[in-house]
Amino acid sequence: MSYVSNGFPGYLSLNTPVKKIFFTTHILSGIIVYITAFFQFAPFVRNKNIPLHKKMGRLHIAASLICITTLYYIISFGKNAGLPFWPSQYAATTLWLLFIFIALYFVRQRKITWHRRFMISGFICAAYFVTVRVIDRFAMGIFKSFFQDESYALLISDVFVWAFPLTICWCYWLLATQRSNKTLITTALQDLPE
Repeated sequence: MSYVSNGFPGYLSLNTPVKKIFFTTHILSGIIVYITAFFQFAPFVRNKNIPLHKKMGRLHIAASLICITTLYYIISFGKNAGLPFWPSQYAATTLWLLFIFIALYFVRQRKITWHRRFMISGFICAAYFVTVRVIDRFAMGIFKSFFQDESYALLISDVFVWAFPLTICWCYWLLATQRSNKTLITTALQDLPE
């Protein structure tokens, strides 16, 4: 609740109706992104109700594209423009967009494992925008203890919030794929006639 109440002064400080519309659209589409993501990743929908998964996936993509578009506007012209975490916000937003398009490509190719990996990666970038507020609120002291320059500490904490989980996920997936490939090769070699 604190996040919501702390967010209102920021909203009220937006000085044009256009900025308020973009901000409101961003928040509403972001809520849809989070709600649909829960159902998209939940096995009871993903594995048992494919038509619902597809419909919610389309809604998730549409809401993500609206959220990303408004976010680019907010980052460029909002009250945060030029602050230390600006590059991180652009990077996370661009990766989110890129991951969504790659995930769409893979689902059309029926490569579901890769589709899932890129959708998870996209959601990590989407979740960054809420998670970073928690980190800034409760764990910023950790980053400030390592980096004396507050601007640099802000940038590092921002990048950490999306880059660390992406790195962990992709390392795990690459190791799992490598193990799977070794198992396939071993099985194939065992099946060869002697």
